[in-house]
Amino acid sequence: MTTGARLSLFTGGIGALALALNHLTAGSSPASVSLGRADVVGSLMAVGLMLVGLNWTSVDPAAQQPLTLSGEQGLDLAEGLPDDVREELGWGSQMLLLNTAAVAVHCVWKQRLLLSRGLLTGVTYQDGPLVQRVLSSQRRLYLVNLKLFPARREFTYLPEGAPAVLMEPLGPQGLVVVAGASPRCFNGADLGWVAGWAERLRQRLEEAEAAQTL
Repeated sequence: MTTGARLSLFTGGIGALALALNHLTAGSSPASVSLGRADVVGSLMAVGLMLVGLNWTSVDPAAQQPLTLSGEQGLDLAEGLPDDVREELGWGSQMLLLNTAAVAVHCVWKQRLLLSRGLLTGVTYQDGPLVQRVLSSQRRLYLVNLKLFPARREFTYLPEGAPAVLMEPLGPQGLVVVAGASPRCFNGADLGWVAGWAERLRQRLEEAEAAQTL
Protein backbone atom coordinates (compact mmCIF):
# COMPACT_ATOMS: atom_id res chain seq x y z
CA MET A 1 0.00 0.00 0.00
CA THR A 2 1.39 3.41 -0.92
CA THR A 3 1.85 6.31 1.51
CA GLY A 4 -0.92 8.27 -0.20
CA ALA A 5 -3.35 5.38 0.18
CA ARG A 6 -2.53 5.00 3.89
CA LEU A 7 -2.95 8.74 4.47
CA SER A 8 -6.28 8.83 2.63
CA LEU A 9 -7.66 5.83 4.55
CA PHE A 10 -6.41 7.24 7.86
CA THR A 11 -7.93 10.68 7.21
CA GLY A 12 -11.25 9.18 6.11
CA GLY A 13 -11.32 6.99 9.23
CA ILE A 14 -10.61 9.98 11.49
CA GLY A 15 -13.43 11.90 9.80
CA ALA A 16 -15.90 9.05 10.33
CA LEU A 17 -14.83 8.75 13.97
CA ALA A 18 -15.26 12.51 14.48
CA LEU A 19 -18.81 12.36 13.10
CA ALA A 20 -19.67 9.52 15.47
CA LEU A 21 -18.26 11.42 18.46
CA ASN A 22 -20.16 14.53 17.40
CA HIS A 23 -23.44 12.62 17.54
CA LEU A 24 -22.61 11.09 20.92
CA THR A 25 -21.84 14.49 22.44
CA ALA A 26 -24.68 16.40 20.77
CA GLY A 27 -27.03 15.65 23.68
CA SER A 28 -30.70 14.76 23.54
CA SER A 29 -31.88 17.96 21.81
CA PRO A 30 -33.47 17.56 18.37
CA ALA A 31 -30.99 17.73 15.55
CA SER A 32 -30.90 21.06 13.74
CA VAL A 33 -30.94 21.52 9.99
CA SER A 34 -27.34 22.77 10.05
CA LEU A 35 -26.20 19.72 12.01
CA GLY A 36 -27.93 17.44 9.52
CA ARG A 37 -26.25 19.16 6.61
CA ALA A 38 -22.88 18.94 8.35
CA ASP A 39 -23.44 15.21 8.87
CA VAL A 40 -24.17 14.67 5.18
CA VAL A 41 -21.15 16.65 4.01
CA GLY A 42 -18.88 15.07 6.59
CA SER A 43 -20.04 11.55 5.75
CA LEU A 44 -19.49 12.11 2.04
CA MET A 45 -15.99 13.44 2.67
CA ALA A 46 -15.06 10.57 4.99
CA VAL A 47 -16.41 7.89 2.67
CA GLY A 48 -14.87 9.60 -0.35
CA LEU A 49 -11.43 9.67 1.25
CA MET A 50 -11.64 6.00 2.21
CA LEU A 51 -12.77 5.03 -1.29
CA VAL A 52 -9.86 6.95 -2.79
CA GLY A 53 -7.51 5.14 -0.43
CA LEU A 54 -8.94 1.76 -1.39
CA ASN A 55 -8.69 2.65 -5.07
CA TRP A 56 -5.02 3.47 -4.64
CA THR A 57 -4.44 0.20 -2.82
CA SER A 58 -3.25 -2.47 -5.22
CA VAL A 59 -1.26 -5.68 -5.02
CA ASP A 60 1.70 -5.73 -7.36
CA PRO A 61 2.07 -9.36 -8.63
CA ALA A 62 5.76 -8.87 -9.30
CA ALA A 63 6.29 -7.71 -5.70
CA GLN A 64 5.34 -11.06 -4.20
CA GLN A 65 8.15 -12.83 -2.43
CA PRO A 66 9.72 -15.29 -4.91
CA LEU A 67 10.06 -18.88 -3.78
CA THR A 68 13.40 -20.64 -3.47
CA LEU A 69 13.29 -23.32 -6.15
CA SER A 70 15.61 -26.24 -6.77
CA GLY A 71 17.72 -26.65 -9.88
CA GLU A 72 21.01 -25.54 -11.38
CA GLN A 73 21.48 -22.50 -13.55
CA GLY A 74 22.27 -23.55 -17.06
CA LEU A 75 21.81 -23.07 -20.79
CA ASP A 76 21.17 -25.88 -23.26
CA LEU A 77 20.86 -25.14 -26.98
CA ALA A 78 20.02 -27.69 -29.63
CA GLU A 79 22.83 -28.47 -32.06
CA GLY A 80 22.83 -27.34 -35.66
CA LEU A 81 20.77 -24.17 -35.20
CA PRO A 82 21.39 -21.24 -37.59
CA ASP A 83 23.24 -18.30 -36.09
CA ASP A 84 20.25 -15.92 -36.28
CA VAL A 85 18.01 -18.45 -34.49
CA ARG A 86 20.65 -19.04 -31.80
CA GLU A 87 21.01 -15.29 -31.33
CA GLU A 88 17.25 -14.80 -31.05
CA LEU A 89 16.87 -17.64 -28.58
CA GLY A 90 19.77 -16.42 -26.45
CA TRP A 91 18.74 -12.77 -26.43
CA GLY A 92 15.06 -13.33 -25.74
CA SER A 93 15.54 -15.89 -22.98
CA GLN A 94 18.13 -13.72 -21.26
CA MET A 95 15.80 -10.70 -21.29
CA LEU A 96 13.00 -12.78 -19.79
CA LEU A 97 15.17 -14.10 -16.98
CA LEU A 98 16.67 -10.70 -16.20
CA ASN A 99 13.58 -8.49 -16.42
CA THR A 100 10.68 -10.65 -15.22
CA ALA A 101 9.99 -13.18 -12.47
CA ALA A 102 10.84 -16.02 -14.86
CA VAL A 103 13.17 -18.69 -13.48
CA ALA A 104 13.25 -21.08 -16.45
CA VAL A 105 12.55 -20.79 -20.19
CA HIS A 106 12.03 -23.65 -22.65
CA CYS A 107 11.44 -23.30 -26.39
CA VAL A 108 9.98 -26.15 -28.43
CA TRP A 109 9.62 -26.34 -32.23
CA LYS A 110 8.06 -29.35 -33.95
CA GLN A 111 8.46 -31.40 -30.77
CA ARG A 112 12.18 -30.59 -30.72
CA LEU A 113 13.54 -28.81 -27.67
CA LEU A 114 15.59 -25.91 -29.02
CA LEU A 115 16.45 -24.14 -25.77
CA SER A 116 16.37 -24.67 -22.01
CA ARG A 117 17.66 -21.85 -19.86
CA GLY A 118 17.52 -20.83 -16.21
CA LEU A 119 16.96 -23.29 -13.39
CA LEU A 120 17.36 -26.70 -15.03
CA THR A 121 16.37 -29.99 -13.41
CA GLY A 122 17.85 -32.52 -15.81
CA VAL A 123 14.38 -34.00 -16.47
CA THR A 124 13.57 -34.43 -20.17
CA TYR A 125 10.90 -32.18 -21.65
CA GLN A 126 7.66 -33.93 -22.56
CA ASP A 127 4.43 -32.92 -24.24
CA GLY A 128 1.16 -33.19 -22.38
CA PRO A 129 -2.53 -32.26 -22.65
CA LEU A 130 -1.94 -28.62 -21.78
CA VAL A 131 0.79 -28.25 -24.39
CA GLN A 132 -1.48 -29.81 -26.99
CA ARG A 133 -4.26 -27.46 -25.94
CA VAL A 134 -2.05 -24.43 -26.55
CA LEU A 135 -0.89 -25.75 -29.92
CA SER A 136 -4.39 -26.58 -31.12
CA SER A 137 -6.10 -23.44 -29.85
CA GLN A 138 -3.20 -21.07 -30.62
CA ARG A 139 -4.01 -19.23 -27.43
CA ARG A 140 -1.76 -18.41 -24.51
CA LEU A 141 -2.26 -20.42 -21.33
CA TYR A 142 -1.19 -18.82 -18.07
CA LEU A 143 -1.49 -21.00 -14.96
CA VAL A 144 -1.19 -18.47 -12.15
CA ASN A 145 -0.98 -21.03 -9.33
CA LEU A 146 0.12 -24.42 -10.55
CA LYS A 147 -0.62 -26.30 -7.33
CA LEU A 148 -4.34 -25.82 -8.00
CA PHE A 149 -4.15 -27.79 -11.26
CA PRO A 150 -4.00 -31.61 -11.28
CA ALA A 151 -2.26 -31.40 -14.67
CA ARG A 152 0.86 -29.99 -12.96
CA ARG A 153 2.40 -33.47 -13.35
CA GLU A 154 2.95 -32.48 -16.98
CA PHE A 155 5.65 -30.05 -15.88
CA THR A 156 8.12 -32.34 -14.15
CA TYR A 157 10.91 -30.80 -16.25
CA LEU A 158 10.36 -27.42 -14.55
CA PRO A 159 11.89 -26.57 -11.15
CA GLU A 160 10.02 -28.51 -8.48
CA GLY A 161 7.42 -26.33 -6.78
CA ALA A 162 7.38 -23.68 -9.52
CA PRO A 163 4.06 -21.93 -8.79
CA ALA A 164 3.33 -20.26 -12.13
CA VAL A 165 3.65 -21.43 -15.74
CA LEU A 166 3.13 -19.43 -18.91
CA MET A 167 2.79 -21.14 -22.30
CA GLU A 168 2.93 -18.94 -25.40
CA PRO A 169 2.37 -20.51 -28.85
CA LEU A 170 4.87 -20.16 -31.69
CA GLY A 171 2.20 -20.76 -34.28
CA PRO A 172 0.94 -24.35 -34.62
CA GLN A 173 4.49 -25.73 -34.66
CA GLY A 174 5.85 -24.86 -31.23
CA LEU A 175 5.64 -22.91 -28.02
CA VAL A 176 7.57 -21.15 -25.28
CA VAL A 177 7.18 -22.45 -21.72
CA VAL A 178 8.13 -20.04 -18.92
CA ALA A 179 8.21 -20.95 -15.22
CA GLY A 180 7.63 -18.17 -12.68
CA ALA A 181 9.02 -17.75 -9.18
CA SER A 182 5.75 -16.84 -7.42
CA PRO A 183 1.98 -17.10 -8.03
CA ARG A 184 0.59 -14.50 -10.45
CA CYS A 185 4.11 -13.22 -11.01
CA PHE A 186 3.66 -12.17 -14.65
CA ASN A 187 1.85 -8.88 -15.19
CA GLY A 188 0.25 -7.53 -18.35
CA ALA A 189 3.51 -6.00 -19.58
CA ASP A 190 5.31 -9.32 -19.14
CA LEU A 191 2.61 -11.18 -21.08
CA GLY A 192 2.77 -8.66 -23.91
CA TRP A 193 6.55 -8.87 -24.05
CA VAL A 194 6.51 -12.68 -24.23
CA ALA A 195 3.90 -12.56 -27.00
CA GLY A 196 6.03 -10.11 -28.99
CA TRP A 197 9.17 -12.18 -28.58
CA ALA A 198 7.30 -15.35 -29.54
CA GLU A 199 6.23 -13.71 -32.80
CA ARG A 200 9.81 -12.67 -33.59
CA LEU A 201 11.07 -16.14 -32.78
CA ARG A 202 8.40 -17.80 -34.91
CA GLN A 203 9.42 -15.65 -37.89
CA ARG A 204 13.10 -16.56 -37.43
CA LEU A 205 12.27 -20.25 -37.27
CA GLU A 206 10.02 -20.17 -40.33
CA GLU A 207 12.65 -18.23 -42.29
CA ALA A 208 15.30 -20.78 -41.31
CA GLU A 209 13.05 -23.62 -42.44
CA ALA A 210 12.34 -21.88 -45.74
CA ALA A 211 16.09 -21.50 -46.26
CA GLN A 212 16.53 -25.16 -45.26
CA THR A 213 19.00 -24.25 -42.53
CA LEU A 214 16.94 -25.66 -39.68
